[in-house]
Amino acid sequence: TNRFDIYSLLLLNLYTIKLIKTYEGADGLKTGHTDNAGYCLAATAERNGLRLLAIVLGEQDNKVRNQETEKLLDYGFNNYKVQIIKKQGSIVDKVTLDKADIENVELVLKEDAKVFMKRNDKEKNYITELKLNKIKLPIKKGDIIGKVIIKLDGKEISTADVTVKQDVDKISFIGLFIRNIKELLLGAL
Repeated sequence: TNRFDIYSLLLLNLYTIKLIKTYEGADGLKTGHTDNAGYCLAATAERNGLRLLAIVLGEQDNKVRNQETEKLLDYGFNNYKVQIIKKQGSIVDKVTLDKADIENVELVLKEDAKVFMKRNDKEKNYITELKLNKIKLPIKKGDIIGKVIIKLDGKEISTADVTVKQDVDKISFIGLFIRNIKELLLGAL
C-alpha cells in the first residue's frame, strides 16, 4: 500500500462519515457495509472529558445508521458524566529518593484522576491511594513511575498515572558528600 492509497481511503472515509461534520464532539469512526451485516458504524465522541464509543450494526441504510449512532451518543452524554477527583499536575506526594539530585521529589498526576458516573448521582467520598513502581534514576518528567488508585467502598474504580514534577538525576559523588556533611552538621545542632 502506498501513501496515496492511505490518503484516498482516509478522504473517502471522511466524506462518507457525515457524523464527524454534524455531531458535536465526534472525532473518530469506522463505517462498513456488507450484505450480511448491513450498514455498520463504530463512532467515538468526546465532550467535557467524557469519551464515548457507539457501535451500530445491521442497519438498512447509512442514514438510519447515523441516526441510531447519534441516539446512542446522546443517551450517553445526557445520562453520564466524568467527575474529576484531582487535576493533572496536582502534587500527590513528596518522596525522598536515595542518591537523587533533588532531596524531596514532588510526584504529580500525569493526567486527571477521574471517575465515570451517572449524571444524577450525588458526588461520593472517593479514597485515593498512591502505588509506586520500582523507581530507577534518572527519571524524566512524563515518565510513569506509579499510579493513583481511586476507590469507592474498598473497590478500585479508576486509576491515573503519576510522574515527577521535574527531571530527577543521580546525585554526583561531590553532591552526595556535601549533603551528608550538611546532615551531620544540622544533626549536631
